[in-house]
Amino acid sequence: MSLCVKNLCIVANSESKELVRNVNFCLAEGESLILLGQSGSGKTLTCQAIMGLLDPKRFSIRGEILFEGRNLLTASLQERMRLYGGDIAFIPQNPMTALDPSMRIGPQMDETLALHSRTPKAARKVKILESLSRTGLPDVEKLYRAYPHMLSGGMLQRVLIAMTMMGEAKIVIADEPTTALDVIHRNETMNSFVQLRQNGVGIFMVTHDFSAAVQLGGDGMVMKDGLLLERGSIHDIVAAPHAPYTKDLIAASALSRTRIGGQD
Repeated sequence: MSLCVKNLCIVANSESKELVRNVNFCLAEGESLILLGQSGSGKTLTCQAIMGLLDPKRFSIRGEILFEGRNLLTASLQERMRLYGGDIAFIPQNPMTALDPSMRIGPQMDETLALHSRTPKAARKVKILESLSRTGLPDVEKLYRAYPHMLSGGMLQRVLIAMTMMGEAKIVIADEPTTALDVIHRNETMNSFVQLRQNGVGIFMVTHDFSAAVQLGGDGMVMKDGLLLERGSIHDIVAAPHAPYTKDLIAASALSRTRIGGQD
């Protein structure tokens, strides 16, 4: 297994309160695992713990986060810097916060590629343009020269996905990647994740969007108040949920889609 989380607990230091409790899962390359639940359930905290993004002054983490047998919680700063952004890529909920608004898209991607690969400078632009094209983005030469504010949210998400493709990440952590996207951009973004998985990348996705989860497929886990209530294949969870909480989430998701359809 490439990524294994064992007995993960996250504590808010100010309250000595466990926000996430005893989370366990493993994810291999080419697999997808989706963490579902409403806002405030602990999904994003779990994602941030895996990526080493939680402020140690505010949060304490217990358990193990193993990548290819190495515990990321005890790894050196140099080792974590090498792994994060390279073997383990992160796609945040708001892609604008992940990109420098003062830099064009191409140079930002080139900087990332230079940091995490040995690709010669002359070959990096070709690789960047190929990666952008593979996500279905149009006119990639123009995109290469564009600033982030010139792109839609869906296009920015696919730029970040292209960055994971060019870096040949083994695991991608995606936090609510379809939030605020319309149906067309959501489907395009999810198709890019499906392509990543088919290319052998492991996908760990945090979402409350059941339709996006079904589109990606694979396994799912349902979280409430920091606890995992249900797990199994995402299609089984949607078709025959066991926990009342899961049933309510699915019903709310279906109601939301009905309302959206009525507005159209």
